Amino acid sequence: GIFSLISLFKKIPYDKNLLIVGAEKNFKLNNLSKNISVKNIEQNEDKLINYYDQSSIFILPSFTEGHPMTLLEALSRNKPVIIFDEIEHVIGNKKGIYISKRNSEDLNKTINFILENYQSIQEQIKENNLPTKDKFLEKMSTVIDSN
Repeated sequence: GIFSLISLFKKIPYDKNLLIVGAEKNFKLNNLSKNISVKNIEQNEDKLINYYDQSSIFILPSFTEGHPMTLLEALSRNKPVIIFDEIEHVIGNKKGIYISKRNSEDLNKTINFILENYQSIQEQIKENNLPTKDKFLEKMSTVIDSN
């Protein structure tokens, strides 16, 4: 879905920027708009967290998804998430995820809604029960103790 997202973003006003993280080293895109930048795949956890923290919104451009960990990572960094209607099933009971139709007008409208309501959306995101390392270890300890 990344090429679809790039195509949509080219039609969005230049006051919004798109940062794509996860390109292969030899990945080249021609005719990118000045508001689109591409970074290679990032393995360093601190740098990856920094990309989340520098961004206001996370957009998951996939056409199909099972259980996208990047969505949970974005929410854990208190970032609202935009997905497209093809994968609305991934929302589950999570707050802070917004569905857009796959067209530039609806995407821009969704981005604007999030930016206009940013603080209240971040408060809603804090209500999510997200998996954490501590929760995992606690559950694992419970499982081990029960045997």
